[in-house]
Amino acid sequence: MNLVLDLGNTSGKIAVCEGNEVVEAASYPRISSKEIAYFHLRYPHIRGTIISSVVNYSRELIDYLGNLYNPCIELNAGTPLPVINSYKTPETLGGDRLAAVVGAHTLYPDQPCLVIDAGTAITFDLVTARGEYLGGNISPGMEVRFKALHKFTSRLPQLERPDETPGLLGTKTREAIQWGTVRGIVYEMDGCIDEIARLHSPLQVLITGGDANYFAGLVKNSIFVNQNLNLIGLNRILEHNATQHI
Repeated sequence: MNLVLDLGNTSGKIAVCEGNEVVEAASYPRISSKEIAYFHLRYPHIRGTIISSVVNYSRELIDYLGNLYNPCIELNAGTPLPVINSYKTPETLGGDRLAAVVGAHTLYPDQPCLVIDAGTAITFDLVTARGEYLGGNISPGMEVRFKALHKFTSRLPQLERPDETPGLLGTKTREAIQWGTVRGIVYEMDGCIDEIARLHSPLQVLITGGDANYFAGLVKNSIFVNQNLNLIGLNRILEHNATQHI
């Protein structure tokens, strides 16, 4: 049983993991020793911990974790991985992207997997059936696109995603912005899936992130939502390193 911390742009997650299962998880705007202590008291059998972050965090936090658990791993470019990392600039690769592909390969070890993370940014990352991470793409997320249209034009309003299923063509400016943004992302996702599936088949496609459920119902391709993908991947990386240190 391990403690996994995944610190993102808008919130952070703490999870207790065992194997490929997430026993308990919670999201917080900010993670401190108080939140960690809650899980530490509830799960006295936690052995190790791993932290992945796309934002800065204090040394006090990692020191606190290190005093509680061994091993205590900070995911970075030099961390040993259970997959082959073919990214040419690993030092610039976000830990969230890496954790997600490791999670996908852990769940589907015999299939090529395309991981889509629909959050602040939308990322597309591919790992092969033999466990080689080939790379991926990054594009603006839905909220970023809405904000950009408002900020960089003089008359377009700030909008949010529509609750209704977007039609083919908007008949009002509000619809044109919302439907154009949503459908643009859907076409982007389906196009990426189609292109990669021609080269890597049978392709398993997984989506995670804050907008995952919204887009999973709109794309034409078969796609599976897994909001624990990063947590499963981080736990697998932790176990891989713990085995190496035995």
